[in-house]
Formats: sequence, structure tokens, C-alpha cells
Amino acid sequence: MKRPLIKQLLFGITLTLSTVGLVTLPCLANASPLLASQHYLSANIPLDSYVYDDLEKLDGLGYLQDMRTGAKPYTRMQVAKWVQQMAITMNDRPNVPPYAQTMISQLQKTFSQELVTLEGDPQQHGISLKEWTLGETYYKGNTLSHKFTTSTYQPLNINQNGYRYAPQANEIFSFRLEGNVNNHLVVSASPRLSYDKVNEASSDLTSGYVKTNMNNVDIQLGKDALWWGQGSRGSLLLTNNATPQTAIKLSNIDPMKPGGFFKFLGPTNATLFYSILEDDRSDVKYPSFVGFRGDFTPTTNFTFGAARTSIVGGQGHMLSGWGDYAKWLTGHNADTAKTDEWDSIAGGDFRWRMPHWNGVQLYGELYGEDQALALGFIPTPSEIAELVGVYIPRLSPKGDWDAHLEFAHTRQSWYNHFLYTNGYTYQGDIMGDAMGNNAKRYYAKLTHFTLDGSQFALNLERVVQQATLLSPQTIDSIWLSTRTKVTQDIVMNTSFGLANIKNVGYTSGHKARNYDMSVSLTKEY
Repeated sequence: MKRPLIKQLLFGITLTLSTVGLVTLPCLANASPLLASQHYLSANIPLDSYVYDDLEKLDGLGYLQDMRTGAKPYTRMQVAKWVQQMAITMNDRPNVPPYAQTMISQLQKTFSQELVTLEGDPQQHGISLKEWTLGETYYKGNTLSHKFTTSTYQPLNINQNGYRYAPQANEIFSFRLEGNVNNHLVVSASPRLSYDKVNEASSDLTSGYVKTNMNNVDIQLGKDALWWGQGSRGSLLLTNNATPQTAIKLSNIDPMKPGGFFKFLGPTNATLFYSILEDDRSDVKYPSFVGFRGDFTPTTNFTFGAARTSIVGGQGHMLSGWGDYAKWLTGHNADTAKTDEWDSIAGGDFRWRMPHWNGVQLYGELYGEDQALALGFIPTPSEIAELVGVYIPRLSPKGDWDAHLEFAHTRQSWYNHFLYTNGYTYQGDIMGDAMGNNAKRYYAKLTHFTLDGSQFALNLERVVQQATLLSPQTIDSIWLSTRTKVTQDIVMNTSFGLANIKNVGYTSGHKARNYDMSVSLTKEY
């Protein structure tokens, strides 16, 4: 390993430990686990899993008592506890819709090993094939460039762990191997093989990590996508739009109950990660990327999170001394690119369930780039971006129709920086919301659930990029997605979409049209 990288790694360890000590631990002072029993270590659930959609639906129908937090991915044992909880609730309620019964039955099958462990049996060990997916996608159209960052946007194809479709046919095969080696070691690997006429045959590892734990602390080393926030189509801080980074991540396995002054926060989860970005960036080589987040549930139907991420340091811009650390922690900005050493985004998000309003859920995110001084001395984020959405789980009496409505907006300074000129990117993709900076997104989704558990969703989206320009690049998209069972263990997912693009390249009058047709089969073991 090169000497500068060793120095950067040591810097990252110091940065992580100081962040834990100064930010995370005081919040959890006098905290104790909500569950005093054994803390079960388990693998993460991939962000593209059906589990997240079904959890949201069953939660919206009122079967989940706990609040789902904004830090994803969830772990298998975490979801298994929710499945156990929802099954009990559904058994106590009359007239559970058939599609909801199908959902809970599938979840019970998916997490059968974890449910058995929760009932008192020893945790099962061994690495096995969990699922495979074979897909075919025909894609035609433009890959668009963002302004002020070295990133691209491919209409109808975002939040795919950095995967970009080539023109025409794309064949993709992926599978996931994972399991518990013992009670304190988890291994997971998700290779992906693909073929297209541009790149021909290629392979990569979309996710791969090992986990261990110290009591209630989950310690993960490797690459796996993170999603921080409550957004459905996108999220301002972290999404799986970019390729996952190799990182060390610390989080608590079971929620904590803070004591003393912080008791009002309710069940609390803390997450922290540290990684090093590319060494071939054209701005600053191998800067650190660090993030920390707290999720709190002060009441039964309300949860909120506070989070911050920073691109910091790198070749020629290392922090030096506790003065720099203090300035970084308080968000103090330098005046010039020569003296600047970090680019931070900070803020919070929330989700509010309203059972008395037919289960409607309101959610939002409010984050800021850069720094301003409130009252002349309190450091607060400036250049605010916002996301607001509503989930309506019962458009019909039985809930077999539901809807999402979402709006998001970023400002000109978002995702770009005068030192880190590549922007808030990793390997050519925005790490936050795929729409980029100075952008607006309007999104609506209408979903129908059939008696056998199949789902049909109509999606409508408008993305306006560089919204303040005279000729903003505008993408109007419509796509139909389906999920149906082919056999007891094989599910077919399809998507058919069309995107009309106006002012391509921010040039007035230039128009284009993109098409996407995808079909995939997934077998779960």
C-alpha cells in the first residue's frame, strides 16, 4: 500500500474514533438495549429486495407496531422480529385481505431460519446460496451528463448500484451467497455477470462483506449499499445510485434506550461508516468519506433521523491538529479552495404514521450543504434541499390500491464543491439523489395488489435538471412495473418504460426519447 494511503487510513481511523467519541457516545450515555437477550448478528437485506416494499405495505395497513427507521439496509434478524410482530397482529384481526396474507406467508418463508431462532432454537450456521436472478433488458436512448459534477444520469435507470445499461440488449446474471459462520461471524457476497455489445462480458461484486460484533455493536467490513433517508424514489444524503464503497461500518444490533437527559428520544439506533474514495479522481486523490447517523423514535407513530456525511482530506488536504477536527465537526467552512479540506451535508428526516387517517404516512427530508451561523454564532447548514412525500396505503377499502406522491428539490451548490470538483460522486455517479444539483423531481406511483399477491405499479416522474437555467433539461418518464409468481419459488419482475427528454444537453429545442424493457426471474432459497 502506498505511504499516502496508509497515512489517509490512519487519519480515517482517528477521524472515526473522534466522531464516535464526540458525537455518538454522548447521545447513548446511560443507554441500555431494549432487548436484554442475546444480540443476534445477521446479514443485510439488499436494497433492491421485495422485502422493503412488502414491509411498507403491511406497515401502512397497520400490522406493524414498531416504526421503520430511515437507515437502510435492514438486517435479516431485524426484519424477522417485525415479521413475528406482524403475524401476531394479523392473527388478532378479522378480515385480513388475501394479498396481505400472501405477503406475510412469503416473509415467514424468507425468514424461516431467523424466526426459528427467535422462538428459542440455536442459531443455524453455514454459508449457502440465498437467491439468483437472471435478467434481460433492452435499453435505447441517451445517457445524460450532469453539470458541475463528473457524473451521469440515465433516464429509467437509477439506484442500480452504479450499473449503467449499454444500448440495446443487456443480459445480467447475479446471485447471493451468505450465512453465519458462527454466532459472531457473518459472510455475504453478491457477484454479478453481465454481457452487452459495448462492454461484452464483464463481472463485478455488487456487494461483499464480513461482519462480527462486540455485544450490541455490529462491525462490518466490505462493500454494501447504504440508503439514508425516508424517500421512496430518491433520498438526498445516501442512496444506492452509485457503486457501493468498501467501508467499515459500525451500528447497534438492537435499538438502545437512552437514559438521563436523552430519555425522551426513545428507542435509538446509531450508524457510522468510513471509506476512502477513488485514487484516480481528477480533483483530490483518495479523500475520506465519512458519515454518521442517529435514528430516534420518541412516540409510537413518529421517527426521525439526524445525519451528516463529509468528503474530507485527501492528498495535499489532510486535517492537521485538533483545531481542524473541531472546525470539521462544527461545519466551519474555509474561504478558498486552497485552504478548504472538507465538503459536508447535514440535516434530518422524519416519518409520521397517522392511523386515524386511514394509515396515511407523511415523510420528509431537510438537509443543507455548506455552513452558516444562526444568531451569529451557531453553526447550521445552509443551501437547503428538501424532499417531502406522502404514502396512502388505502386508496380502496381493502387497501388493494395504494399511492405514493413525492417531491424533491436541490439547489445550485448541491453535490458540487470548489475543491472536490468531481462532486459528491463515486465512480461517476451521484452518491445521493440521482437527479443531481439544481434539480426538481415530481414522482407518483399507483400500485394494485391482486388476490394472489401479484403487484402492478404505474410510475410517473418529471425530473427538471438545472431548473434555474433558461433551458433546463427536463425528463418526463412513465413506466409500468409488475411482480408475479411463476412458481412457488420463482418470481418474475417486468418493467416497460418511456422517457421524453426536452432540451437535451441544456440546449433549447433538442429532444430525445429513451426506452426500457426489462424482464427478470428470481429464485429464492
